[in-house]
Amino acid sequence: MDENSSKEVAVTYETLYELLRIEKSRDEIQALDTGFLLDVLGYLRDKQHILDEAEQKQDMFSLDEREKTQVQLVNIRKIIRELYERREKKILDMALNRSRTKSNLIDTKPLLVHERYLFDSLVSVMDSFRGTVLHNVLSLREPKIAEQPQAQPDPEPAPEQMPEQPETPPLPPAAFKYVKFTQPVEQFVGKELELYGPFQPEQKEQLPADIADILIEKGSAVEVDPE
Repeated sequence: MDENSSKEVAVTYETLYELLRIEKSRDEIQALDTGFLLDVLGYLRDKQHILDEAEQKQDMFSLDEREKTQVQLVNIRKIIRELYERREKKILDMALNRSRTKSNLIDTKPLLVHERYLFDSLVSVMDSFRGTVLHNVLSLREPKIAEQPQAQPDPEPAPEQMPEQPETPPLPPAAFKYVKFTQPVEQFVGKELELYGPFQPEQKEQLPADIADILIEKGSAVEVDPE
């Protein structure tokens, strides 16, 4: 994180623990900074770097530091995993509620970008099965399983360390929208770990349509015609 920014709080063991405590104590999913995952990734890399350096030394001080850092990494990963899974469970409940009630009152603004993808995907699948199974049976028709997209080949294994700035994967022109930002938007990560931003008001960008729709829904941008 930028240490000179007063709007950001550095990720530490204490801040992660506090985020988990709040998430556990409240029913609603809590808002996180849009760059949260990248900040966590940087924090983990820093800890791993400390561990790697300590492992190259043989003195007692380095041994103590190595053991301490190893314990910290284990605990940090436990916190991150539990935070993710608690938010995941809340997103499942939100998607189920949306599919059952069709309510537009469900607040998706606290969701991170990848969490919004998960929410929308879950709602789509639930709606599809509800229509082809439940509605068919209630209408005295045989239940059917909606056709699902064909499975794609497994992607190649990712390298041990992700690049600092992954390249944005190419998308077909139909998948893009042009937007103009109406307020500052900090850097965030897409579903394929590609980086977007930061963006400033009046700035125009061509973005994947699904990401553009989320920004437009949040009031952060408006769609414009391509120049």
